Amino acid sequence: MEGATGLEALGTIFTQVMTWVGELVKAIASSPLLLLPVGIFVIGAVIGLAGRLIGR
Repeated sequence: MEGATGLEALGTIFTQVMTWVGELVKAIASSPLLLLPVGIFVIGAVIGLAGRLIGR
């Protein structure tokens, strides 16, 4: 029964995180000035991850 409880807790956490992500996306979309720094951050993260994967 512990496995089922763990999965329920994980599902609850995942649902809450998705709610927070949704609220964040709404806030960014409603304020165009936030798009620039967030966009730069996301592009930088993608380039950094791609560089690490290609460099291996």
